Amino acid sequence: MDLDDFKELFEYNHQVRKNYLDSLQKIISWEDMIKNRETAWLSIKDSLVHIIWVEDTWINYSIQGLDDPNRPFPYHKYQTWNALIDYNQEVTSKTKKYLFDIQKEDLLRPVFRVINDGIRKRSPVKDALIHVFTEELRHRDEMIAIPWQMDIEPPDMGWLSVMKKQFLYGL
Repeated sequence: MDLDDFKELFEYNHQVRKNYLDSLQKIISWEDMIKNRETAWLSIKDSLVHIIWVEDTWINYSIQGLDDPNRPFPYHKYQTWNALIDYNQEVTSKTKKYLFDIQKEDLLRPVFRVINDGIRKRSPVKDALIHVFTEELRHRDEMIAIPWQMDIEPPDMGWLSVMKKQFLYGL
């Protein structure tokens, strides 16, 4: 993967996340957002906050060689739509700046992070970025099922439609 691939993948995640937030505000109540749905992070709200925090903690702290002062993460701080949207915008903006400034050689630079098991692990920046991208996909899959269970159509998250891609024939 090259730098442009990473930028495009994060652009996709950011757009899907924004689409989810915009759509969910219109179709479900805050009570439905915080209701325990028996998913990994229990509620849609906490799943979204987790996704945003994973991006924040890895890109704005671990990759920068900093300790995240928000560990353990204070999920209780995000109790309104505005708080959730503001946090998403803040993290998205920081990530875009990081991806704008990153150089090819940065992808192989080591990142150190103490994982939940208490062990300090090392991985290259490129693997940390892939982890952040796939972590969002994994939890988004959990979240997409919740509106379906409520008989509500969730927002489209397909790569081709979100990124306005066209099929190219004859390549």
